[in-house]
Amino acid sequence: MVEDPSCLDCHLSGSWFPLPESPSFDHNKATDFRLLYKHTDLSCTQCHTGSSIDEFHTFIVMGTDCVNCHQDIHQNYWGHDCATCHSPENWDPRLAYRRHNETLFPLLAAHQSQSCYLCHTTPGMMPSLECQECHENDFSLDLPAHIDLSPKIDCSTCHAPTRWNQILAINHDVFFPIHSGQHRGEWNACADCHEQSGNFQVFTCFGSGCHDEGDMNSEHCEGNDCERRNGLTYPRNGVDSNDCFFCHPRGNE
Repeated sequence: MVEDPSCLDCHLSGSWFPLPESPSFDHNKATDFRLLYKHTDLSCTQCHTGSSIDEFHTFIVMGTDCVNCHQDIHQNYWGHDCATCHSPENWDPRLAYRRHNETLFPLLAAHQSQSCYLCHTTPGMMPSLECQECHENDFSLDLPAHIDLSPKIDCSTCHAPTRWNQILAINHDVFFPIHSGQHRGEWNACADCHEQSGNFQVFTCFGSGCHDEGDMNSEHCEGNDCERRNGLTYPRNGVDSNDCFFCHPRGNE
């Protein structure tokens, strides 16, 4: 019997078994299914089965989809493209969270611990990115800080994905530090400085017992001689909060 030369692609001429550690047959180059990471440890018979030697050596596979070898615990909820969340490097579901962070909705802080199905309720449908879709009960227009706000306002302007009752510090401190510096702990609510409900562009330095206008006048002026800074003379009469901000943009003395 003449030996088929193709056998030597996988076998040694002196012995059929064991197979050589580096056979001339390269699965990654010769097929459309590359054996990478966890797949490199597979034996041929785990994918290529057959009831006879001849049937086995046809190297027919049931398919190259992940579900052909891996049980789909999601019951086809997410479809057959497992690579969306998984990789042959590791089936660890935490990879899904890392890939999710490459989307328009990164899973940060409290969102990391949520179940996928909490937001993804309909197969093949992208959930809304609006905070109110999930936090409708948290967004109350009856709250003083929410009056006149649009129901579809971007909540991240004031809130972080940690917890709703924590006002986002980093955003406000970019404009004016209230969670750091000399104003830290000197206020109780947004309305202490923002007296016009829903309009956070308007602020006061004299409300809620903060800075007294008379005291500020006395501190900045002596007689008719008032302080000058950056070309601005302290306005003894008619001082307003924008004047304060002009000279104290970071709230320092």
